[in-house]
Amino acid sequence: MWENKKLTDYGKLNSDIKENNPIERMNRMYFLIKDLLHKHNPEYVVLENVQFQNNYKTYAQLSQMQGVVFSLLFERELGFLLIEPTAWRSFCGIKGRKRAEHKAAAIQLVNDKFQIDTDEDTAEAICIGVWASSNIN
Repeated sequence: MWENKKLTDYGKLNSDIKENNPIERMNRMYFLIKDLLHKHNPEYVVLENVQFQNNYKTYAQLSQMQGVVFSLLFERELGFLLIEPTAWRSFCGIKGRKRAEHKAAAIQLVNDKFQIDTDEDTAEAICIGVWASSNIN
């Protein structure tokens, strides 16, 4: 079994998950996410839904990982919501035609609004949180 790894202060998974085998990576992430849920004990979780972006292999792996996350949420009896990327981007005023433009806009918004200098994945997670805090009762 995988040894549990520590999480950073912001809840982002450590960047040392570099296994080439996607099943091994999902196994590692399972334990990291389980630890994250235990550490923060959320009442509700909002996840971005998986999108197909011209790469079936990536889409399949992301969908499988989403299933792993679902199993953890079911196990803890946590409510959750899937949000489409277009919904939170529209709410946050993120525009652009390409993925790189969306990512850059999310980073800029988080930097401008919260004075946080962060990477694209964390910026998008914060934007999803902004959407959730305004749209979920």
